[in-house]
Amino acid sequence: MLKRFKALTSIWRQKRVPQYERQVVTIGNRHYLLRELTDEDIKSLILLQKKVYAGTLPWSRSAFLSEFVSPLRHLYLCAVYEDEIIAFSGCRIQGTDGHITNVAVLPDYQGQGIGSRLLTEMEEFSAASGCETMSLEVRLSNRDAQRLYRKLGFVSRAIKKGYYDESNEDALDMVKFLND
Repeated sequence: MLKRFKALTSIWRQKRVPQYERQVVTIGNRHYLLRELTDEDIKSLILLQKKVYAGTLPWSRSAFLSEFVSPLRHLYLCAVYEDEIIAFSGCRIQGTDGHITNVAVLPDYQGQGIGSRLLTEMEEFSAASGCETMSLEVRLSNRDAQRLYRKLGFVSRAIKKGYYDESNEDALDMVKFLND
């Protein structure tokens, strides 16, 4: 399995044309580099997830690799501060929906607008890809994230029972209409 992913990664690197032009943005009084993620960032993403999700790993190395080489249109970005990835987000285009696959911000950087900025970039990507909606799932227990998503225009659509495998926790399915 690992040999297959290494071969796919090699092919992906050769054919990959970046979709996103890296940029430095100011949020608060700090400057962050926003750039596309690559397979070389996966180790950092695993460590970031451990810090954000109290030691659990929602996404494995193979899950990241699978997304990065997917034929579906997608964008995975990170925010870098002082040479450290402190946040990342991903979006996969499925028909006319930009599905947010993940958003993670290190605890010391939460509440500062970094997650909002990454989601704004995902919205621009989704709109440019012809999407009519953006969607995501969020743990029912994650009230802070739900507040952020509502602030950005997402509304509740449904509850998905037992959505999260490791804990059997329910998810709130949320959507944002882009043409409103």
